[in-house]
Amino acid sequence: MSAILEVEDLRKTFGGIVAVDGATFDIEQGSITGLIGPNGAGKTTTFNLISGFYKPDSGTVRYDGEPLQDLMTASSDERFIWGSASGLTFGSAGAIAAFGVAGLGTATSLGAGALGAGLGAGVYLGQERLKAASDSHKFSRPFMLAREGLARTFQITRELSDMTARENLMLAPQHQAGENLANAWVRRDAVAEEETALYERATEMLELLEIDHVADELAGNLSGGQRKLLELGRVLMLDPKLVLLDEPVAGVNPALTEKLTDRIRALRDEGYTFCIVEHDMDVIMDLSDTIIVMNEGKKLVEGEPAAIRNDQRVIDAYLGVD
Repeated sequence: MSAILEVEDLRKTFGGIVAVDGATFDIEQGSITGLIGPNGAGKTTTFNLISGFYKPDSGTVRYDGEPLQDLMTASSDERFIWGSASGLTFGSAGAIAAFGVAGLGTATSLGAGALGAGLGAGVYLGQERLKAASDSHKFSRPFMLAREGLARTFQITRELSDMTARENLMLAPQHQAGENLANAWVRRDAVAEEETALYERATEMLELLEIDHVADELAGNLSGGQRKLLELGRVLMLDPKLVLLDEPVAGVNPALTEKLTDRIRALRDEGYTFCIVEHDMDVIMDLSDTIIVMNEGKKLVEGEPAAIRNDQRVIDAYLGVD
């Protein structure tokens, strides 16, 4: 199997605290990889780094062969469009102001327009620089990774509580025709067709996760376990290649935990790839194909669950033995 995610010499500090210190590992396509370690080992920070929510101080993360930052950086076309729009806005304002001043001719007005265009482009570039400086702990646009097939869940579920479970799932897919205001007028049949298809697909996903009995219930009224399943379903509606699950069974009762792990296995068999941070050792040992153990911000050991369970280095790390 080939690696869908490659992490090399990843490092992240917060002030004087080293959270991740040279972590290096791969996640194989079509596998379930567990990421474990004692409290403070750097698991959550690593998860935030590989999902694009934090920017590493050094090191690289490659998803499907591409550097993560390249996937999230605005393209030159996007920058040109925004720069042009900014310049046009300020240029127009300059021209209008010039025309409004008595005695000024066309040449002067055009000059004012050019000045305004330059001002607009300068404001845009200045904003970008300011954002990069003040928000340097993050990549600019982690949502772009979801569009590329790398999606994640969170320790605390983030459902849209005032929408039904089915509506939460229907909202997830990207580039829906109904998102374009013009389509609501000129392509009404196409929008309605897509809406029907999304309704059916969301219903199938609810059935797959065995929570179809709460399809029309407000998401905010669901139990913790049902919300975990709903969030997994919402991620799967994106058709991801790699799913990062952050403590998927935390606070979930044993019956729903078994249901959730069964679903993850079935999805792995269909070709999905999972990386899971989890503190429940029984669950992670039973579920994972490969386990990566972190300690003090580094990869301590990697291997199959049976080998990890009996590795003295892992036992010492969890027990705090020097």
